This record gives sequence, C-alpha cells and structure tokens, in this order.
Amino acid sequence: MSTAPSTEISLLSLNDAKVWLGSTGDTDNDGMICDLINSVSARFEAETGRKLKSRSYTEIRDGTGKNWMYAYNYPFSSTTITITIDEARAFTDTDDQVTSTDIQLTTGSGKIWLDNTVFDVGERNVQISYTAGFSTSEEYNLVQAAKEYISLLWSRRTNAIPTGVITEGYEGGSRTYEDNLPWSVRQILNMYRESRVV
Repeated sequence: MSTAPSTEISLLSLNDAKVWLGSTGDTDNDGMICDLINSVSARFEAETGRKLKSRSYTEIRDGTGKNWMYAYNYPFSSTTITITIDEARAFTDTDDQVTSTDIQLTTGSGKIWLDNTVFDVGERNVQISYTAGFSTSEEYNLVQAAKEYISLLWSRRTNAIPTGVITEGYEGGSRTYEDNLPWSVRQILNMYRESRVV
C-alpha cells in the first residue's frame, strides 16, 4: 500500500480525501485511501488521454523548420519556458537558448511560436522545458469528480460491494450500482479529454 498520494498525478491530498470520506482522526486506512487516490488519478488520466495535474516536463523534439510547435502536454500552467535548439544535442550552451522575448505561447493549447527564428530541421535537436497541466486548487470540477469517484470506490471496498455489480437483489429490496464511472464523473472527464488537433 502507498504511504502517500503520488505527488506527480494525485488530484486529491490525503487530508482532502479523508475529510470527504468522513475518515478524519483515523489513520488505520490511510494506506488504502492513498491507493485509491492514486488509482482514481491514474484512471482519470487514462480516460482523458492526457496528463491532468500540473507538473514539469522536458521534451527532446525533432526540429521541423517551422516557427511553431505544440508541446506534448497542455495547458501551460506557467509562462516560464526554456527552449534550446542545438544541432549537437548537448543543450548546455545558453547561446543556443531562445530568449523569452522571442517566444509567444498559446497557453490553452500548448502552442509555442518563435518570433525571430525557427525550430531548425534536425533529429532530436530541440529541448523544451516547461510546466503544464491543471492546478488542483483551481479545477474544482475535476477535484469534485475525483472525490465522487473515490467515494464510490471507498463504499465498494468498505461495504464489501463487489466491483462490477449493477443490480443486487435481496429479500425485501435491491440495490443498484453503476458498473463503471458514474455519469456525473464521466461528464466532467469529457470536458478534459484530449481533443487537440496538431
């Protein structure tokens, strides 16, 4: 079991998840809750086809001869970006860097425009370092979806509800569970799905 949520992908802190699940003051289940946070966060990335939580990236790319390029990850969560174009692929000489005054960013789509130069044609001759993804302190609907889904998984785990059960009948009644992601969660994730055409 995990001892803490993954700092790279987790959409919830352990404390936020415990408050939402009503498990504050109890540390016995922290490992299971951390595993659920990591599982939910990884599932959301798989469902949307993209990395959601803001983090740092360094990409090595082929130069195309054009003055624009899309970063693999978006939206940019910081306008601090370092671009180095180096045919020797050492990426250590600051003279090979494109200065921030010669860069324009389309933050939402992750598009990078160079004003006075191009991404020289070459194999793996461009290095781009940047930060992209969503802030969990600002993306309330994404965090709420994570809380809803973790609550469902927690309920299934603690109430011994088998995963995949849709309807369960018993004397005097029945219970129905969603087999997959709840509709409300799926609707939110649809807003974050990879839809960029590059």
